[in-house]
Amino acid sequence: MIMRKHCKALAAILALFLAASALTACGGGETAEKTAAEETAVQETQAAETEETRYVADYLPNVTYDGYQYRIISYDEYPAHVEELTGEVIDDAIFERNALVEETYNIEFMQELYPFTEYDKVTALMTNAGRAQSDDFDLATLVFRAAYYAVLEGTAPAASSLPIADLSQPWYVRSVNEGLNIDGVTLLGFTAFDLNPGGKCLLFNRNLLTDLNLEDPYDLVDEGSWTCDVLYSMAESAISDLNGDGQMTVDDRFSFITEWDWMSMIAYIGTGNLLVDVIDGVPVASQSEALIDAFTKVVQYLNIDGFMLDTFKEFGTAEASRIRGLELFKEGHSLFVCTGTTNLTIMGDMEADYGLVPFPKWTAEQARYYSYLDRDAVALPLSCSTDLERVCVIKEALAVESLNINHPAYYENALKNRYLRDERSLAMLEIITNTVVNDLGQNPWWDIVRTPWQDTMSKKGTEFASAVQKNMPKSEKAIADLMEMVESLKG
Repeated sequence: MIMRKHCKALAAILALFLAASALTACGGGETAEKTAAEETAVQETQAAETEETRYVADYLPNVTYDGYQYRIISYDEYPAHVEELTGEVIDDAIFERNALVEETYNIEFMQELYPFTEYDKVTALMTNAGRAQSDDFDLATLVFRAAYYAVLEGTAPAASSLPIADLSQPWYVRSVNEGLNIDGVTLLGFTAFDLNPGGKCLLFNRNLLTDLNLEDPYDLVDEGSWTCDVLYSMAESAISDLNGDGQMTVDDRFSFITEWDWMSMIAYIGTGNLLVDVIDGVPVASQSEALIDAFTKVVQYLNIDGFMLDTFKEFGTAEASRIRGLELFKEGHSLFVCTGTTNLTIMGDMEADYGLVPFPKWTAEQARYYSYLDRDAVALPLSCSTDLERVCVIKEALAVESLNINHPAYYENALKNRYLRDERSLAMLEIITNTVVNDLGQNPWWDIVRTPWQDTMSKKGTEFASAVQKNMPKSEKAIADLMEMVESLKG
């Protein structure tokens, strides 16, 4: 088996990731003082620079399972298992992790993959197994919205009720999971097995940046002055009717290439104000002035022709929107593109140099950056599993070894050496990873809570306050329904 020694820099990255994952996403509550968690991050980073880190879940039982076939259903874009070494860094890390878990517990992984574009098929398998009370598989990878409802409907157990799970451990993404703690019940528990490092971010064309004589975003991020005003002003300067036909089309150059739901995240996520805050375990739909100001600001720029190319409108499907949007960015048709760090692995063939930055802060005085959850799929067991403890032992082991094996491979090899262009880009990836959050208003309630915000923005209007107020009964009903279902889970 391959043994990977963690370098000092990588250990520092992981220590920062772990400490920062404990920070919760509190909307609007900013402070310039270091929190206790931030102090811990510094201490863990310093310790990591001097010693190798290997994580161990000492609460896992010393058991073996007699060659049990552990069944996983997942998506082709995010395989949980590979059968052999391929020479590809990420694939080989999956093989190494699984071989270690198979040997430790005397099991054999079996996997069934579905196209990510057909994620509803995996959801149907989960739903049907739950209704039939049939132990058809051990883990199913579900997209966030489907996973959320699977737990509320009882098909999958809540993360805080699993027989083997310690959500305080570093292999759990606490900055996301704590926002899913509703009235003492943590609905979902994202782990290192579910997530590659990183979140959603902005990529920029460095060659174009130089041609336009613009300030380096890396310097601005480091100084703490990477703000919405700076981003939008910089982006506006890139607009150009390249073919001179008087119309802005895919042949020209835009500020942003993205779609409306991603544009809404650019508008507000970095401000630290969420559409739905979870306060003392109770979700609250926001009508804050801070959010209204953030959305109003971006509309001022969206009214400029060429500021945004709507890739969904241009290409018709979410998959085509993602792929063609990145292709257009690679070809120099925008200064910025919004994407997830998962997609960095397909950026290696871009001829121009590129960089990545977190979503902008609202003001330079804001204490920290905020990024958004990228890959929103999470592995869930069935509530009707005939041996839920066995399922959870293996699930926990996969999470621990993903932090030991897969995350270093993703950072040090796949990104640092192949896709990202320099050490400063890697530092930006660290910041994005350290600040990832989720917002119930974006996911799973995108069709309930987010609608008035995004619809008003996409129409380039500014009547956010009235639109949100008019929609408030729907938002409050979603919250009331959630609280009722959580109460039934407790029973």
